[in-house]
Amino acid sequence: MHPPASAVLPPISLGDVEIADEGTEDLDVQVLGSSFSSVCLVYLDHHELETRFVSDTELRARIPRRFLTDITSEEPRVDVRIPPGTPHYPGGARSPFARVTEPAPELHSISPETIDSEPSAPFLVTVRGKNLVNGSEAVFRGGRFRIALSHPREGTVELPPSVVDTSSDGGLLHVEVPVPGSSGTPYIKTAARPLKVTTPAPVIAGIWPPTLNAVDKLQGKAGAAKTASIEVSGTQLRSTTVVKWNGKPLTTFASPFAGRIWANLPLDARRDASTARITLETPSPQGPLESASHPLAVKTAPVLYTVSPAWVQARSTNVITFELRGEGLGESGQQVLLWNGTPLAPETFKENPSGPPNGSWTFTVPGHLLTLPGVFPVTVKRTYDGVESAPLFVHVVSESPTPIVYELRPSVLSVGDAPGSLTLGGAGFTGQSTVLINGQARPTRFHEPGNISTDISPSDLEQKGVLTLTVQTPAPGGGTSLPLLLPVHEESPQPSIDAVMGPGGENPVLARNESMALHLTGKGFTPRSVVHWAGQALPTQWQCPTPACIAGHSDQALLVASVPEGWARTPGAVRVTVLTPGSGGGESRPRYLVLTAGVETTLTLSPRDLDIGASKEGNEQRVSFTARGRNGAQVARLFVDGRERSFNHTDSSFSLSPEETSSERIFEIRTEDAGRSISAPVHLYVHGAKTPILFGLIPGVISRDSRWLDVPHPVLWSHGWDFSWTYGSARQPLITMNVSVPGNPSIQDIVHPESRLPFARLAVDVPGVRTVTVSRVAEGGGASLGALLNVVPERPAPLLMKLEPMSVSRGDPRLRLRIWGKGFHPTSQLRWKEFRSSLKPVFDSIGDTNHFEADLPAAALETPGGVDVTIETPPPGGGTSLPIRVVVE
Repeated sequence: MHPPASAVLPPISLGDVEIADEGTEDLDVQVLGSSFSSVCLVYLDHHELETRFVSDTELRARIPRRFLTDITSEEPRVDVRIPPGTPHYPGGARSPFARVTEPAPELHSISPETIDSEPSAPFLVTVRGKNLVNGSEAVFRGGRFRIALSHPREGTVELPPSVVDTSSDGGLLHVEVPVPGSSGTPYIKTAARPLKVTTPAPVIAGIWPPTLNAVDKLQGKAGAAKTASIEVSGTQLRSTTVVKWNGKPLTTFASPFAGRIWANLPLDARRDASTARITLETPSPQGPLESASHPLAVKTAPVLYTVSPAWVQARSTNVITFELRGEGLGESGQQVLLWNGTPLAPETFKENPSGPPNGSWTFTVPGHLLTLPGVFPVTVKRTYDGVESAPLFVHVVSESPTPIVYELRPSVLSVGDAPGSLTLGGAGFTGQSTVLINGQARPTRFHEPGNISTDISPSDLEQKGVLTLTVQTPAPGGGTSLPLLLPVHEESPQPSIDAVMGPGGENPVLARNESMALHLTGKGFTPRSVVHWAGQALPTQWQCPTPACIAGHSDQALLVASVPEGWARTPGAVRVTVLTPGSGGGESRPRYLVLTAGVETTLTLSPRDLDIGASKEGNEQRVSFTARGRNGAQVARLFVDGRERSFNHTDSSFSLSPEETSSERIFEIRTEDAGRSISAPVHLYVHGAKTPILFGLIPGVISRDSRWLDVPHPVLWSHGWDFSWTYGSARQPLITMNVSVPGNPSIQDIVHPESRLPFARLAVDVPGVRTVTVSRVAEGGGASLGALLNVVPERPAPLLMKLEPMSVSRGDPRLRLRIWGKGFHPTSQLRWKEFRSSLKPVFDSIGDTNHFEADLPAAALETPGGVDVTIETPPPGGGTSLPIRVVVE
């Protein structure tokens, strides 16, 4: 009996054929026809495809790329089939074939379509189209740039600033896509889309100094000019932008800070009282583009810019020293400072010749003038003509600021460590601030507003755990800081000896029959550490050589061991080590104490310590020596480990080969003089990588959402000892900072050459405690004990410390304030009456985030009078800073 015949289905056609996955390059095929049902299957030759029923006229199928490579025919074909045994189709059914054509890539749009000339950083362009695969490249102005695809229809490409400049008006961008399935590098080119480059008009945001004095008109009696240039800040500044003074172009220079340029003042800038019109001009292919004008007043009266501090706490005794900045205050001795209208003693008001530009003066206010809260004007009057400046104001407040902490030294301790001082770094501390450990107040020493300390007790170090430290300042005002965490480890660090000395701090020492005190300096010492003399334990005491000893295993520790009677009577070299018992710890690398008979020549070496590989490949390491006690005899021979070695008689030096410094070892050096007298030995130490000792983290506590936008390199700094090779080594360090979060895989970053870890690698958007260690395992060393970085949901209370300028002109088109403070957060805003302004961080060469700027519109400057400016940070945590008054004249 013959099987039932296969039925013939109606013809099919193909609609859309697209790349379905940018990585696998599989195809998504739309099959069109009639009388489709859910039992229909699409086949590619003999391969059954993953089929999705859409309607009785449409099927969707996925063609894996590997199926296409298996097909030997020139064009792959698909058909629709119904399996045998299906109702109404006992023999199955099959449609005629339809040919599959490889889809061509398409570029539909790019975004943005217009970019500014001279971008300050690489800019991202989003490309959208069809049938894009991995390896696709954007081609623009002769350059090829890899596209990062999120889908075959969309990806982003990073274009460098160098592809555009102020003289260009753009160009065409197209995409080149590798031929799918090809083993070579043939590309298919899409149609091109225009990417325009425009030069925007510059905008002035602020000018510094905000006011000048007409010192030339006053024939020098008002003092010398304090600056020969102005700094103009703004947006859309280009390398070709120039500053203009009343329409006249000035010699203009680039600034190291983004959004600013400098210009030399014209010679006649201070010849008369006037208001100059400052503009910016940028050339472009469409013609010059000019900003709106910004007024710059030139006055005959003294001009004051800022006074700092701008707020102080009311007190009854202390004298406060202030800094005042301004111009035109008069020649030396021809001015008087008035505090609330009362002249201060002339000797208390002095110009600071080493201060910043724009005139820096200091004045002191006696305590009896600061006893009551209030807002007090500060003015300067020139005595030769009696002209007085407009006032700046200082707040004398009864409230205390909320303390801010961000650093703890040390931030790592061990069970059994020596007690001592803990130092907390931050801001806003007062004489009434108290350090709390686990919520209990401790006796606190106030050093300065950014530095206080307390002592850790032996009971704090009896068992492992984590101590919580906060700073609390009582009301009025005040509050409690964010918490720092101090781990107390069960393990101790490995000790490391820096020097071994006799009772007078010498090495070598005279051999003797009586007992002797042995002094060791180094790191990682604890009260449990024991000094070993030629392998024998000595009675050992841990001491601190300074009056205020830091807690833990710092570099201030001193071990004093008692060498018994008779042990030091034989001249020679004695091997000395330090052993810290218990978990961790261990024995240090050895050092030698040399005992002499008193008539031997002694040697000193430079350097005395070398790192493994200190000599560059192919180069020798030079070591200098100095012989003492030879009575003028010349060194005739040099011995290294008992073997004679040639040396340079001119500079008394010898060489070590790279092979000799390629492994850890100790060389014994001796000399022989012309009288055949052998010197006492001296030792040259070649070290491998040491185990780092982590002392502190900056910051030790941060808010989870404290990452500022557009901040290039926020980092976590670590500091301690033995992080890298010694100074002058040819080897580069490979410091691994390991950050582990409970429940998450560790994060590692190789840092060279500084001990810092980018915040971007820390995932600080989630609260929790991060354990940070510093490792040199990759160099043959060990890993430090871990410090703790506390990421909290709360935000610190802001501390506003300084504003510039504190006097502005009514009717200015806008105002850019310079702001200094601590504890500012990305959500913090400057409050100026009913106006709010976001803060923008300004960075110097070390990435300081204590300097910010904020812009205010002309509407904020319409009404004359004083404005109490504050910084406000919304909850959780946060708060409002103490105010600084700015005067609108």
